[in-house]
Amino acid sequence: MSERNRPVEVVEPESNEALTLHQVCAILELRTEVVCEWVSEGIVRPAGGRLEDWRFPVRELERARRARRLQRDLELNTASLPLVLDLLGEVAHLRRRLRVLEERFFE
Repeated sequence: MSERNRPVEVVEPESNEALTLHQVCAILELRTEVVCEWVSEGIVRPAGGRLEDWRFPVRELERARRARRLQRDLELNTASLPLVLDLLGEVAHLRRRLRVLEERFFE
């Protein structure tokens, strides 16, 4: 069976499960080349040295989902994704800290 005709594997990852490149591509409906480019740009970071050994933790899948949405909805280019993702992460971190401070001092 060719790669193209292989049935898509539906995966509902658990929090501690690592996904293969094929699974990530199937879940995000992306070509392998796109995910490889994202790895080279630092958008996602798999464990494993060789392409065949790559395993993506679920947190990397969530980051890849965000990147996919940003590219689709805002038409961001690949080079800008790491910066935008890092800034969104920083905003989320600051919001969590603000909630803690508000709970501690204003309630």
